[in-house]
Amino acid sequence: MTIPTPAVQDRSRRIIAIDVARGIALLAMASYHFTWDLEFFGYTDPGLTAFGWWKFYARCIASTFLFLVGISLFLAHGKQIRWNGFWKRFAMVGGAALAISAATRLATPDSFI
Repeated sequence: MTIPTPAVQDRSRRIIAIDVARGIALLAMASYHFTWDLEFFGYTDPGLTAFGWWKFYARCIASTFLFLVGISLFLAHGKQIRWNGFWKRFAMVGGAALAISAATRLATPDSFI
């Protein structure tokens, strides 16, 4: 059995601005979590990410992700959602979340995610 490859025409349907926004959001999230980890492991002042700029930055990142999820969901499904695909993706994300929780429980039992 062969696996069909996407046609060149499918690649041109991507919206570059959304891909760029996703990339920026991922970089922003990585920078915030890096700083949070530095705080958690005692390399910065306690409470650094809980107040002021860092708290605002975290809220902006979360809002950006939710906004992009809404746009992506609409672009992927149009006016009618395909439930099979939705639940498959939901199970994948949920499984990844459980795996992260289990790994952090083993690594840091007093404060796992």
